[in-house]
Amino acid sequence: MCSQNRQVINYTLLIGLFVIQISMFGCSTTSASDLNRQQRIEESPQWNGETFQNPERVPDVEWWPSLTMFWNYFFNKSEGFIPDPQLPMEPFDISQWNGQRDLQFAWLGHTTFLIKIDDKVILTDPMFSQRAGSFGWVSPKRYSKTLASTDLLPEVDVVLITHNHSDHLDEDSIKALIPKTRYFIVPLEVRELLEEWGVSHKKIFELDWWQTKSIDGLTITAAPSRHTSERGVFDKNMTLWASYGIRGKKQNLDLSGASGWFKGLYEIGERLGPFDVTFFEIGAYSNLKGQMEVHYTPEQAVKAHQAVRGKLIVPSGWSTFDLGLFPWYEPIDRFLIAANQDRIDYLTPKIGEVVNPGQVGGREAWWKPFINK
Repeated sequence: MCSQNRQVINYTLLIGLFVIQISMFGCSTTSASDLNRQQRIEESPQWNGETFQNPERVPDVEWWPSLTMFWNYFFNKSEGFIPDPQLPMEPFDISQWNGQRDLQFAWLGHTTFLIKIDDKVILTDPMFSQRAGSFGWVSPKRYSKTLASTDLLPEVDVVLITHNHSDHLDEDSIKALIPKTRYFIVPLEVRELLEEWGVSHKKIFELDWWQTKSIDGLTITAAPSRHTSERGVFDKNMTLWASYGIRGKKQNLDLSGASGWFKGLYEIGERLGPFDVTFFEIGAYSNLKGQMEVHYTPEQAVKAHQAVRGKLIVPSGWSTFDLGLFPWYEPIDRFLIAANQDRIDYLTPKIGEVVNPGQVGGREAWWKPFINK
């Protein structure tokens, strides 16, 4: 998979832009002098001596089919696969964010959520750039609007990063958030990149799976996921990936991160669940070997929600970036069919909409007027 995100189209860019990527990125290596850091890696059950690994093996990507999909993505895609006109974003209204509430959130596109729980503010995988990567016009473009400025956001207690792919860990977004963010919580070995971008080491907490960090009564636990990591050619799986459990006084949340289906979801449900709200990505799937194992289909996301013992699910990772060889609305259509068949409660908020679960927001099928089949 290519550095800019987790799905097949960007993975195949690694071949077409191999020389460019070498020039732009270096290897992510562990400093030999940092003994404590090296010890943490070597003691991690996820470290196999050379790289981090998944709890269930992920097969190697099929390169020839990848090249075929790369070609089809750029030259054979139907116009109906891209929304026209551009999808809207409801302007984030911070006045709706004030006041004491047990839980509220706003989906800001892709897998970025602004979450208030116990009056603490969490921002997940902040991504506010126009392209999901560093390859200019060949990077997946945004076809929904984005936040005009991070200045519109409230002060952030915790930025949660699930892994280091560029559509989940965006350099410009992180740099803009540094002045207004108290802490950053990241998986093992992601710290170094944030420090390079100017984040103080005092603000960063690195977690291995099942490790916990408490912040002002809020308990955040890193948990397994089935995925990969890299930002360059030679650093595949040199940093860890994770999902998170977020437990407050009254609410318990599950942030799935980017992942494919794996049996460990049941363990997450037993150890950290049940969850009042889960956030699952549904829009980066493909049928390519090596990729289908690390991204949920919409149906698998519903199944995963049930496995972790979730009550209410909020789908993400759709209607933001051009991520695959399917119509932009296909992920949500498939999700709704699966969720309704299993009688799962869900919310589908507009991008930017402030939602108070169980009270107001998130129930409108806002995307349907934009479908042009």
